[in-house]
Amino acid sequence: MQQPTSPQQSNSEAAGCTAVRSAHRRALRWLTAIGAVTLATALLADVETAEVEIRGSQFIPATLTVVPGTTVRWTNAEKRTSHSILFPEEGGLESERFFPGESWQRRFERPGRYRYTCGPHPEMHGEVIVTE
Repeated sequence: MQQPTSPQQSNSEAAGCTAVRSAHRRALRWLTAIGAVTLATALLADVETAEVEIRGSQFIPATLTVVPGTTVRWTNAEKRTSHSILFPEEGGLESERFFPGESWQRRFERPGRYRYTCGPHPEMHGEVIVTE
């Protein structure tokens, strides 16, 4: 048989339960916030940088479709040859030459088609398509 409790004892137990529930809610909020930040970081990492490899005197992939705000990084995977990225339709905007193992990058903000070639090897062609 259960002993009757005094009102003071009941209030004390209720306060303890409330404190525990409050602590659980705070912990749940923190875990949710941490999860959201982790997910957002992972998604942004995927969206923000796209890779183009230069190998065998080709841009791989030759055509790349990205969203505004994406940075495209070209990496020279050749053994001996230097390359540059030249945008003839943008007034001849050209990167510095970069050597095997080096890379160059550019951020694309506006939708459009950005055709490019290699400065020293004009037979190499590529295109970045920025869509919304």
